[in-house]
Amino acid sequence: MGSVISSKLPPVGDKDLRTVLSYNLNESHIRAAYKLFTEVDVDSNGVWTVSEMYRVLKEPRLSVRAPVIDTIFFMGDSNSEGSMTFQDFLVTMSSFCALSKEEMLQFLFMIIDIDRNGTIEKEELLNFFSYIPAGADDGRGEPVFPVNNKNALDKFRGGKWRSLQFDGLAQLCELFPYIAYPAYHTQDMYRKILLGKAFWERLDYERIKYQTVVRTKRVRMPFTKKKIEVKLPGRCTMQELLEYSRRNTAVQGGKRVTSQDAGEAESTLAKERDQQIQRSPILNMIRNPRCMYYIPQESGKNIQKQKGHRSELDVGEQDMESDGEGEMDVALDDAAEGVMTGAPNNAEHMLQIVTAMQMKQNERVQLDDESSDEDPGSITSDPAMSHTDSDG
Repeated sequence: MGSVISSKLPPVGDKDLRTVLSYNLNESHIRAAYKLFTEVDVDSNGVWTVSEMYRVLKEPRLSVRAPVIDTIFFMGDSNSEGSMTFQDFLVTMSSFCALSKEEMLQFLFMIIDIDRNGTIEKEELLNFFSYIPAGADDGRGEPVFPVNNKNALDKFRGGKWRSLQFDGLAQLCELFPYIAYPAYHTQDMYRKILLGKAFWERLDYERIKYQTVVRTKRVRMPFTKKKIEVKLPGRCTMQELLEYSRRNTAVQGGKRVTSQDAGEAESTLAKERDQQIQRSPILNMIRNPRCMYYIPQESGKNIQKQKGHRSELDVGEQDMESDGEGEMDVALDDAAEGVMTGAPNNAEHMLQIVTAMQMKQNERVQLDDESSDEDPGSITSDPAMSHTDSDG
């Protein structure tokens, strides 16, 4: 049955094809990935459940890799229905395999920072170390991690800490490597199964070699004779990723949607940097709009076009909770969360984000009012530049 199904691939969108082409995949690699997908899909229903994610690794549900595997599946479930299509599988799994060592730590940060407030509280780490896969406890309720993971939290910085930013998590994992080991080992296992470790290590080398330049190459679009240009996957810091998400998304109906203010009043340099962030594998692998770190794929131009054609009467309860006000509420809520969890530095940073957002909204008005007698500092200041500095 599997060989018959694999003779014809389901449709894959151009944008998703461009994404995997940037990881050096070609038509033969995509066919190999589909062959694997259909062979593991033993019930031949055309989708993977989380069970297939474990089956392909021959991994039990009670495993220290369980929270990593479960999170990969959740991020790749674009319909939020507990299933992953081949298109989701192709992009999410190839993006996960393409993650660099630093990006793997960013991925681990995302798993633990479930509220996306930019810091990991000690309670969040304790909850992570108490992880029990759904339907896998057999009534025992035993966590998958050994107790020494929790003991490491008391040893780190003498136990006198309440929250960690990304650099703090990196230090914790450097002192206690077994904390990050399940994430790295899970990637190694999937790399071996999907095209082999050597393939992904060549991509690692290429990304390191060209990390300071934007490399463009011409490749053939799979299943056609057309030649297209693709760019090497971008890189971004954890702080850039957080700020990019907050600037461009709002919550509507329990899902993350594009903010209507996304892309407004941005400098050319800021737009170019955003395009690099968009190409990062860690964002490409997130396809579920219910994931806190999800970034919608719509462009800013499309959003502006929708705003121009929207009826004045087309306003509902969900709309009142989204868009610009929703984005502001998320940032303010995140800042408040930082204060409650004892992270004043994070609260100050959230205030900077809110201020930058307000300045961006007023930038065009301020530029048109240069001849007025207002404070010149409000005109000559560059919100985009201050935002870039905070990213650095």
